[in-house]
Amino acid sequence: MKILRILLVCMFLCVGASSGYAQENKIQLRWASAEDAVMYELEVATVPVLKDRKAPQDKIAYQTTAIYTPGVELDSTLVSDKKLYYRIRPLDLDKKAVGRFSVPVPLDHGIVNPQYPAVTTYGKKKVLTPLYPVYAWIPVLHAARYEVEVTNRLPENPHGTMSSSYRIRNYSVESGFDYYDTEAYRVDGTYYWRVIAFDGEGEAIGGYSDAVPFQVKTGTHKWAVFGDSITHGGGAVSNPPSDERFDYSSYLPFPVKNLGKSGDTAWALAERFERDVLPFQPQYLFILGGSNSIRGGTTAGEVIESLDLIKQKCQDNGITPIFLTLPPVNPERIERVFNQPTADNWQTELQQVNAYVKRQPYYVDIYAGLADERGLLPVRYAQDGLHPDISGKKVMARAVQSFVKKYKFK
Repeated sequence: MKILRILLVCMFLCVGASSGYAQENKIQLRWASAEDAVMYELEVATVPVLKDRKAPQDKIAYQTTAIYTPGVELDSTLVSDKKLYYRIRPLDLDKKAVGRFSVPVPLDHGIVNPQYPAVTTYGKKKVLTPLYPVYAWIPVLHAARYEVEVTNRLPENPHGTMSSSYRIRNYSVESGFDYYDTEAYRVDGTYYWRVIAFDGEGEAIGGYSDAVPFQVKTGTHKWAVFGDSITHGGGAVSNPPSDERFDYSSYLPFPVKNLGKSGDTAWALAERFERDVLPFQPQYLFILGGSNSIRGGTTAGEVIESLDLIKQKCQDNGITPIFLTLPPVNPERIERVFNQPTADNWQTELQQVNAYVKRQPYYVDIYAGLADERGLLPVRYAQDGLHPDISGKKVMARAVQSFVKKYKFK
C-alpha cells in the first residue's frame, strides 16, 4: 500500500507539472508602470528612435494605444523579420502623453513564446496585505478566460495546469487583467495566488503563473483604514488596488491595515464592521464612507445614520474613530468612464455629510485639498472623476499625516 501511495503521488505531480499547449509566434514585452497612466502607446520601429517624438511613418512596423497594463503579448507575425525596436509612452484618458517615450529596446529582448502568464506585482513599500486582495496580470494573447487559484501552501506543481492540492479558493475570470477578491482574509497564515489562461476551446495556454505569496495577520493593529474603493485603492481608470501607489495609506510613515472594499455604500460599511474590523483590533480607525451612496441618490441623513452607527460600534469596542470628509466627484468623467449618472443634488448632500464629519472629535479634511473652485474633483487628481489617482492619494495622505502630527497619537 505504501508503494501504491508513492506511485499515485508521483503520477499526480507529473501530471500537475505538465504544461498546456505553448503558443507560437508571440512575444511578451514588459516595462515599469508609469505614474497615473491610463494606457500606453507602443511603437515598434525598424530603427532605434531616440527623440521624444513619433518615429517616421515609413519606419513604424507596428503601433497601438490599446494597452492598459505595463506589458503586452504580441503576435510576432504582425511584424517583419528585420531587426526591430520597441518603446512605449504613457497616455491619459484622452490619449495625450503624460510622459516621454522610453529608450528603444530590441524587440528580441522580449520573452519569446512565454510558457505562462506574467503577474503584475509591486510590494516595494512593504504594505500590509489588504483585507480584500486584488490579483493582476498581463493579458495573455488569445485568452478567452482565466482562472485564479489561491492556496495556503506553496503549490506543489509550479507552472503546471492542474489545480494544487493546497487550493482554498479559485475564481473564473472571463476577460481582463485583474480580479477583485470578494472574500476577506481573516485567518492568519501565508497564502499564494496564481493565474492560468484558457483559450476559447477550454484548453490551457501554457501553465500557471508564478505563485505570489502574501501574509495575513490578525490581532492588534494600531492603525487601520476603512472604506470603499477610494480607500481600497486603484485609480487612473485601469490601475487596480494591487498597485499600492494608489493606496493612500501606503504613503503613511507607519504600518496600516487596509480594510477597504470596492463598491461599498455607507450602509455596507456599517453592516460588515464586526466581521471585517474587529478581527484586527485597530486602536485607531480612519473611516471614509458615503461617496457611492451620495452619488447614487442616497440622502445625507441616511449616510450620516450609517456613519453614526459605525462610530457607536467603534466606541463599543475601544476603537478611536477618525472620520475623513468625503472628497468631491466629477459627474462628467464618471459618466464617460463608468456610464453611470450622478445624483443632481450630490453637492448639497455631500456638504451635509461633511458638516457632520467636522462635528466629530477627530476628523481629517481631505475635501479642501481635492476640490476645485466649482467644488468638483479635478482631472489632475482623478481621471475617472471618482477615484483619486496617485497625485490625489498623496494629497489624502498628507492631510492624514498632518492630522496625526497635530494630535500626537501614541
